[in-house]
Amino acid sequence: MLILNVIVLIFEVLYYSLFMYYSKNEGKLSRYILLFSLITIILIIIGTSNLYAYLIFILFALYGLKYIVKCKIGLYDALIIFTMLLIKLLLETPIYIILRIFTENNFILTLPSSITKIMLLYIFRKNLKNMYIKFKKLWDNNNFYIRYIFSTLMFLFVIFSCVFLIVKLGGE
Repeated sequence: MLILNVIVLIFEVLYYSLFMYYSKNEGKLSRYILLFSLITIILIIIGTSNLYAYLIFILFALYGLKYIVKCKIGLYDALIIFTMLLIKLLLETPIYIILRIFTENNFILTLPSSITKIMLLYIFRKNLKNMYIKFKKLWDNNNFYIRYIFSTLMFLFVIFSCVFLIVKLGGE
């Protein structure tokens, strides 16, 4: 069972690393993998079944981008991280709910969504870079609606995270 959980964590680290690597198009992929591996280990130690884990993830990701990956960061990078986590939740939740009807095995519940996320990242990798550039330009031009989108994404993220945690913990 431990090996199966490690496989799922490898897919999670790969998702985070590829998302940020394709979005920022700056730094080495190995540094992104190192960053998100460290964050994952820290989150395993402190626990991942609460909203504080997501806050810690976002803060460590921002600091790690600056100090481990050694790339320039801005507040709009927090928007990209929120977008990454929101996409993750939007993909995982329906798959998790559908598969929960058939099994209680966490590996079987999370593996299809992990594979789906990685495949979609590869398919839309050029769009991620374009999205990042567009968000950065809007942010630098101080457009109101990009900050509104950021606030909306934060609220949606909290709502979907709560729903996902309720669904996930409801069966335990």
